[in-house]
Order: sequence, then C-alpha cells, then structure tokens
Amino acid sequence: MDSELNILDFSSTYSDNFPKILSELGISLIVTSYQSQRVILVRSNNGKLETKLKAFPRPMGLYADSDRITLGTLNQVIDFQRTDNGYADVVNGNLDSYEALPKKLQDSELKDITEFREQWDEQIQSVKAADSLFMERATLSTGMINIHDIGWGNDGLWVVNSMFSCLCKLSPNHSFVAAWTPSFISELKPDNRCHLNGMAMLEGEPRYATAFGESDTPEGWRDELGSNGVLIDIVANKVVKSGISMPHSPRCHAGKVYYCASGDGDIHVYDPKLGVSRVLCELQGFTRGMTFFGDLMLVGTSTLRKSEEHIRFKAHPRLLDGQSECGVWLVDVNTGEVIGNLTFLGDVEQIYDIAVVPNSKKPELLQSADALSSHIFEFCRG
Repeated sequence: MDSELNILDFSSTYSDNFPKILSELGISLIVTSYQSQRVILVRSNNGKLETKLKAFPRPMGLYADSDRITLGTLNQVIDFQRTDNGYADVVNGNLDSYEALPKKLQDSELKDITEFREQWDEQIQSVKAADSLFMERATLSTGMINIHDIGWGNDGLWVVNSMFSCLCKLSPNHSFVAAWTPSFISELKPDNRCHLNGMAMLEGEPRYATAFGESDTPEGWRDELGSNGVLIDIVANKVVKSGISMPHSPRCHAGKVYYCASGDGDIHVYDPKLGVSRVLCELQGFTRGMTFFGDLMLVGTSTLRKSEEHIRFKAHPRLLDGQSECGVWLVDVNTGEVIGNLTFLGDVEQIYDIAVVPNSKKPELLQSADALSSHIFEFCRG
C-alpha cells in the first residue's frame, strides 16, 4: 500500500464535459508529475472523472498506444505491454483466491502475508474494474541522464538525454547510444549545456527538438533564462525559431509543429513551409506536456509562484503569484478554444507529459513490485 496516499492531497476538479469527452472518444489519459512522484491515470467512470495514482521515481517522458505504455523515470525506461491472457485470468476469477494458487506459486518467504493479501485484494478489484491491463515487461537502466521526451520510432525508442545534450537510443549493453546532437554542442559531457528537452516525431523519425538556449558551456542555458529558447529542425540541424520562453513538448500534427512557450503559458504553431509561427492559445499556467487525438489537443500546465526560490526566469506576469494552475486542458486545435479542463487542487503542482491510451476507457497498470504481477503469466511456445 502507498502510505503517502493518506498524507498527500491529490484532489482535483474538472469541467462536466471532461469525462463525457473521454468516454465518447473511447480513450483515457496518462499524466506524469515528477514533483509529486506520480503517474496519474485519468479515466472516465460512470459519468465521472477518476484519477488513479501510481508511484514512480521522477516520472517524466511518456509514450502510449493501444498495446504499450513506455515511461521515462529517474534513471530507467520502463516498458509496459498490454496483456490479454493475464487480464482474462483476473476477470474470469482464476486468481480471486490467494489460497487457490498452487503452493509452489505462493511466496512462502513473505514477511507480512497480511499486507500482501491486502495488496492482492486491492489489485484484483482494480484490474476487474478496468477494461485493459498493462504489465511491466522490460526495464533498461540509463543512469541519471535527465530523461525528458521519449518516443518509439521506426528503429526503436528515442530518448531526449538532457544531461548529455543529445537524442539517444537505448541498448541493453550501454546506458545509452548517442544518436544526434545540436550543431552548437561540441562534445558529449554530462553538463546539461542547453537543456535539450523536447522531441517531435514525424513518420517514425525525430524531426524537431526544443532547448532552452544555444549554450555550449555547462548549465549555460541558465543565463537569461526565459528568453533564449529555440526550436530546432533535426534533419537540417539548424535553429528555425529562437527567442522562445522556455519551450517544451514540440509535436508534429497535420503538417504543422506545435510547441509550448512555457514561460508565457502559450501554445505556438510553427508552419515549416512559411517559416513563421503564431500563438494558438494562452493557458493559465506553465505549459508543458502535449498530445493530440484527432482535432483535440491535450495540454498540461504547472503552477508558478514568484515566491519560489527556484524560479529564476522571465515568466509572464499572469502566471505568477497564484494566478497559474496545474491541470490538463482540452483544446480545439482548429480554433484554440478551451473546451474542458481538469485542475489539481492539492499537492500535484507540476506536470511534465501527457499521453492518450486509445481503445481503453479504463486502463490499469501493474508494476513488477505489485503483488498480483508475480502470479500473472502470458507466454507463447517457441
């Protein structure tokens, strides 16, 4: 059991149409909050919105589709796969009773069998109430490379490695395999030189990236923080837009590139053919985390307070002194109009990324340490 859930305040409020929209589209959301050390499943449930929390160390970048969920954390990338047989075992009641398990599958060395059974019962009920089950299948240790955006491409998983100012691929034989660096970065060192953070995939390949500046010195991006951000064309390896306030979360959609001008609380749209950008909408918070589902844009915002000592950048005045909110916004990508929102009221103050789980209104995530995960088997014959 997560004892912190009894202490921390994860309360939220939402517009009436939010659960209806998710339900009608047949989707759910996953949100990462590194500050609260939680992955948040946002699900519709009988006309209401439900937020289910899972504890992870510094969860950041996300990828999700119908069959997998991939998560970047403090020093690992964790891949979850959708399971059909395992889900059927729970729904059909094959795992209802712990005592019904073969003795050789029961953990006789458990120090606290009571706590284990409590976890077992809780997880059984959670999986039964879900319409899909994602189980942890693979984990790669990267070291603390400051993972930001991640994305699956034509030849594997791409990761934004902010510590080494590069885009990298992962390998079971290395912490990472450096694959691309901005033209202004002269060497691979763990210096976080430009705070490379965002990556937009297009047709299975990284296409655009965002960074806080063009610095080639250790932590050099901190100078005049808030006014030197850049959007980079990865193929041409050149800056196509500069002077952005702390850009994050570039995404390619319908021939355009969308990105967060986080320090202004804005969403910008860049037209590669014309080489110009415009403001699509203004939101009440530090914009970060973006994804699309058809014409629906989903954007995260985080709170900012002038009194916080770690805020050392030129933010838009409307975001300071309690005027900003932490939440998820539903935006019409054609008009920039906000059509719904979810707002966290308590201890969730920062959001990093958002992903859509299609074809699942109520997914469940099982970690390797969960009691139930040791007793679900999905296999094939070689």
